[in-house]
Amino acid sequence: MKEETDAHSSAGVEAFAALVREHQAGLRAFIRALGAEADWVDDLAQEVFLIAYRKQAQFDNSRDFGRWLRGIARRHVANERRKDARRSRLPSGALADVLMETSLPDTTTHASAERALEALRECVGQLPERGRELLRRRYEANENAAVLAPAFAQSAEALRQNLHRLRLAVKRCVEGKLGAAWP
Repeated sequence: MKEETDAHSSAGVEAFAALVREHQAGLRAFIRALGAEADWVDDLAQEVFLIAYRKQAQFDNSRDFGRWLRGIARRHVANERRKDARRSRLPSGALADVLMETSLPDTTTHASAERALEALRECVGQLPERGRELLRRRYEANENAAVLAPAFAQSAEALRQNLHRLRLAVKRCVEGKLGAAWP
């Protein structure tokens, strides 16, 4: 009986390992497209695979494993964003929210996640230099409005409005570029 259990466990681990190999590139691209910092994508993907491994009994084999993984990833990244700011794996603020809420459905594939990321880069690149610099300092350097306002000769409230307009412009641009090609 113990040998059967060991063989079953070993076969289950091998089957899961095969699924990991099959889906790892697409999952990493999806996580990156959700706004995760490049340095943290592998760690976040590993955590998603661990969650999936622990919950594999809940997976319905008649469904798409990649889509199930992406659902886990979406929830995991959202949870990471809600955690303490001391762990800065993900960009803070609404730009990441825009990516997560409007740009990446659970049906995202590796190719479509790459297209979304490329569209995001292009759209940010089309902004005026001042807008790109404001987004970079807010979301890459994690500077808040109180710090940025004097540097951009604006009040903190005006700067927040400017950030809001920039995020909307990027969102519309990304959606326009992806159009019907987006799943």
